[in-house]
Amino acid sequence: MICRIIQSRLLLPLLQDTNFYLAGTEEGLIHKCSCSNNEQFLETYRGHKGPVYKIAWNPFSTDVFLSCSTDWSIILWHQDSQKPILTFSSTAAIVHDIMWSPKSVFIFVAVNESRIEIWDLSISTLDPLITRSASPQVKFTSVLFAKNTDCLLVGDSKGQVSVFELQNLDASKSNKVDALQDIIGSALAT
Repeated sequence: MICRIIQSRLLLPLLQDTNFYLAGTEEGLIHKCSCSNNEQFLETYRGHKGPVYKIAWNPFSTDVFLSCSTDWSIILWHQDSQKPILTFSSTAAIVHDIMWSPKSVFIFVAVNESRIEIWDLSISTLDPLITRSASPQVKFTSVLFAKNTDCLLVGDSKGQVSVFELQNLDASKSNKVDALQDIIGSALAT
């Protein structure tokens, strides 16, 4: 197989080595590719049943990433395992965007068509910690953590951006990569 950018919905370089990148596809696959070997995929991660919309590396644990899809799910992956570690699904809606917190190894945010979800894996892997529903006839489409403030920016289908101030999200756990690996190890053991 040839790793073609044309087939992919998105490309994301691996944090450790810019020679490698991940490509999410319309078929729900994530391919690990190399710039120096464009004749085949190095790895293929299978877990989604619909197009992959976004891939996000954990900024503290660079071998862990999330993906989201039109299949209503968010999947946590370890780059050394082609099988999903954890699957998160709280509503029956397309997940448009995901992003890890720049302050905590455990926290990520997702936006689906109907709501914003803030997940804290140190508290629960089953339910989001915080949710906020969209206004009627508006769909959330994108999310971004502000760099210099504790704010979340959320884009919607009407072209507007909402700003949410975040409070009481624990940043003290930001360097607890081992604790995240423990959560991953527990998930793999079950």
